[in-house]
Amino acid sequence: MGIPTNGMNSTPHIHEQSQTPKLPVFNNAEVNRRLETWHVCYEFTPTMFRKTSRLPWVYMDPDKGPIEIKRLFNHDRITNEVNALKLVSQKTTIPVPKLLNYGVNPDGTRYLVTELINGVNLNKLTTLGCRVMTGEKHTEEASCDTCVQKAYSNAINFVENTVFPQLSTMKSQTRGIDGFVMPPAWVSIDTQELWTGRKGPWKTLPLQTPEYVFQHGDLAAHNLLIDTETLEPKALIDWEFAGYYPLGMDLWSGTLDFRKYVRCAGAENMAELIRKYVPEDFLEAWSQLEDREDFELSVRSGYFPDPEELIASMATPVIQESER
Repeated sequence: MGIPTNGMNSTPHIHEQSQTPKLPVFNNAEVNRRLETWHVCYEFTPTMFRKTSRLPWVYMDPDKGPIEIKRLFNHDRITNEVNALKLVSQKTTIPVPKLLNYGVNPDGTRYLVTELINGVNLNKLTTLGCRVMTGEKHTEEASCDTCVQKAYSNAINFVENTVFPQLSTMKSQTRGIDGFVMPPAWVSIDTQELWTGRKGPWKTLPLQTPEYVFQHGDLAAHNLLIDTETLEPKALIDWEFAGYYPLGMDLWSGTLDFRKYVRCAGAENMAELIRKYVPEDFLEAWSQLEDREDFELSVRSGYFPDPEELIASMATPVIQESER
C-alpha cells in the first residue's frame, strides 16, 4: 500500500525521517486519554501530547450509504505545524508547546509530539466555576462570568500585544512555510466544487521583497491554553494553518467570541476576500473547473467574484495590506 496523498502531490517541505527526540520517545503504555476526530487522533500521557493524521476512511451513512472521509492536505498539516512551531520558538518568545519529536509512520500518516502543557482551552473555562483560590468567590454557580470575562480580556491582550507584534517581525518573500502553502481556514477546500477540483499544491507566489507576514491562521478561543489559577494565557496551540501570508489574511476580528469566529470562518464577504488575498489561487481553480453551472450561479449571486473582471483588475498584481 503506497503512501496516501489525499489526492494531492507530496510537497517539498516534507521530511520522511523522524527526528531524534530530545526527551524519551512517546510511550503508548502511558496514554491516559485519547480523542479522535474524523481526520486527526490526539493522545495524551502525563507529560506528552501526540497528534497524528488519519488515513481516509469510509463512513456508512444510514441514508446515503458509504461516504469516504478525507481532507485535503491532511498529512501536510501536521508537517506544517511542526515547521511553524520551530520558527515561532526560534524567532519569538510567544509561548508554544515544546516540540519533542515528529515523523512519518509506515502507513504514510504523520505525527508530532510536544510537551503537555497543563492548562484549559479558553472556550472550556465556562465549565470550571469560579477560579478565585483565596477569599470570597464571585459565585458558587457552575460558570463564573467574572472569571471568564477576565480570562478572555487577558487572552485578547496577549494576542494583540504579544502575538501580533512578534509575528509581524517575521517576513518572507514567499507564501507558506518551506515550500508548502496551507490554504486559509476560511476557504472551503473540502466542500466547494471550485476548490475540491483544483489540482496540485498552492503556489508560493514569490515577491521581490519580503512582504508576506507570519500568521497563526486560526486565532480562536479553543487554540489558547489558559492557566486556571492566574487566568493568563499559557500557550498558543494548533499551528496547522500558519505561514507567511498577506497581512490581514487571518481575519482577526479583535474578539475571541465564538459567534464572530464562526462568521469569519464562513467568510460572509467571500468575493472581497478572494480579490484581496487569494486571487491567483481562485483563478487557477476556476481554470480547472469542468462543470461551471453552479459556479456561475455563485458569481451572479455575488458570492464569488467574476473571473474575467478579476483578471482585468490584476493587470498589475499588487499584494494589498490592511491596517491591523
